[in-house]
Amino acid sequence: MKAKPRTKSKKTAQNLKMLPVGKLLFDPHNPRFPKTGTGDNDPNAIRWMLDNANIIELMNSIGEQGFFVGEPLVVIPSKTTAGKFEVVEGNRRLTAVRLLNDPALAPTKKKSVEEASAAAAHKPKNLPCLIFKKQDEVLHYLAFRHVTGVQAWNPLQKARYLRRLAMSDECKNLEKADLRRRLAREIGTRPDYVGKLLAGLAVYESLEEQSFFEIPGLEDAEGWYSVLTTAITSYSSIAGFVGLSGVTDDDSSKIKQTNLKKLANWLFRKNSEGVARVRESRDIQKLGRVISNPDALKKFEDGSTLEDADLLTEGPMEAFRESLRQAKSRLELARDLVHKLGKVEQYDLSEIHEIRNLTATLEASAKAMTEEK
Repeated sequence: MKAKPRTKSKKTAQNLKMLPVGKLLFDPHNPRFPKTGTGDNDPNAIRWMLDNANIIELMNSIGEQGFFVGEPLVVIPSKTTAGKFEVVEGNRRLTAVRLLNDPALAPTKKKSVEEASAAAAHKPKNLPCLIFKKQDEVLHYLAFRHVTGVQAWNPLQKARYLRRLAMSDECKNLEKADLRRRLAREIGTRPDYVGKLLAGLAVYESLEEQSFFEIPGLEDAEGWYSVLTTAITSYSSIAGFVGLSGVTDDDSSKIKQTNLKKLANWLFRKNSEGVARVRESRDIQKLGRVISNPDALKKFEDGSTLEDADLLTEGPMEAFRESLRQAKSRLELARDLVHKLGKVEQYDLSEIHEIRNLTATLEASAKAMTEEK
């Protein structure tokens, strides 16, 4: 029997018009914005854009060369404000044009905004807009441009887009397995990768709701989001530690906030030397092993280094022997260096004395266990 061809998406109705800047609203669901409602509040949206999207440079470019009509904004009619349109694609350019026309809108970087506006030869009052009838219709267009096209979204933006598509009319009633397959087709990937993106997003948004547990440096996700998602979606032990049932589980209601806080601190909170307890991405594998071993996890939670805790994952005997090998190696190095010292402090002699006492105690315990056998 001949297989049915895949049904094509319904053709979207769209038209290109020049719209006044005053009729254009920010999109509260834009994947570039944080989850915390930035897009539906102009001052917050403009602040976020100024802090994260190189708006001053874009203002200078548009101010000098004008607005490129070949790159129209993508808009839909606003459901809340009659006669206005939400900018689904082009919020950065809208911000720049708004500030060129009214620099007083800037809640931050005021001087730079005023200078860019004052120097501008072009301050567009109307912008080219590609108008779609509703938001569901524009999602496929966004996927082409930002997921498979030349203006690629980062993983966090891609995950937000997928969640948005999952809530659209055409997807919201699908069973999870069918939904994952549908989303995977949309961006040309595998259903399990879609699951991992959404699982990473669930954990990220839980962190965001907790104000990132006040860990410095996590306001901008660009530099660390991939570390978080690697930990959650590559190691089932870490996913389970925060409460998820697997690396593709995106049910945020299961997340254990206490353990999520521990994980976030291990990965991202830096000490006085600027180093986190999990120092680099390749150490996440060690963390996965440690979390899966109760004795190793307890040792790590009690303050031991990740390397020391990881020794226990191979079993007590291997950890014991590896500790002896490391201690012997370091003592041999100290022995070879002592002749090159000009002076030895009393502190150093005290340390040597303490090491001798430790080795004596260790030897006595080992001998006693041998005799017992």
